[in-house]
Amino acid sequence: MATSSKPVWLITGAAGILGAELVRQLTTTGADCIALDRNEKALNELHDGMVESGLSAPALLPLDLAGASPTDYAQVADRIDQQYGRLDGLIHNAADFKALRPLAHQPPDEWMKILQTGVTGPQFLTSAVLSLLNATEQSKLVFIEDSECLKNPANWAAYGVAQAGRQWMVKAMQREIGSAQPSVMTVDPGPFFSRLHVLAWPVAQPKEFDPIEVVAGRVLKTIIMTA
Repeated sequence: MATSSKPVWLITGAAGILGAELVRQLTTTGADCIALDRNEKALNELHDGMVESGLSAPALLPLDLAGASPTDYAQVADRIDQQYGRLDGLIHNAADFKALRPLAHQPPDEWMKILQTGVTGPQFLTSAVLSLLNATEQSKLVFIEDSECLKNPANWAAYGVAQAGRQWMVKAMQREIGSAQPSVMTVDPGPFFSRLHVLAWPVAQPKEFDPIEVVAGRVLKTIIMTA
């Protein structure tokens, strides 16, 4: 088993606009990053773009949280343990969303996929890697949250349920883990221009939002400053 001398971070939803920028910025701090996403093509584009920019390439981990089994997550943990021997942080950034619609009108398959991506998958992944996080000093377990849908719950359907479930999971784990490792937290990046945002508000324009570099910087600052 190898033991990395660098901090090691696992980021889900790493092919999305925020996830990819988190990977890039963490890499510039000297960390090793593991980029997990269901979109293998976009992961490869992230990898190649970082190499072309002179950044250290992340390890790529194609995996669909909506379809993965507990065995798949156990294999992820084994791979991290064998390759790095540590895990300093896990950022749950992956999310799924189709459209604003009332609860009564959400198709069952859509409901299942959104909850698997937003709640069940993160829980299984967290459980699989928790012993690695437990063993690393000052490790962080981070859930990217979207509090807007909790303030105005109508028409967010399964996506809103997933966000509420993530908040409950964080509160439960904070109580259960206490002062041990990892530090468990939520971070709300605020609104930013993304595919998900456009699905909810099709008329949104990039110029209405902070650049993604600024948004990701705020997220990482919050994570680093939180004990």
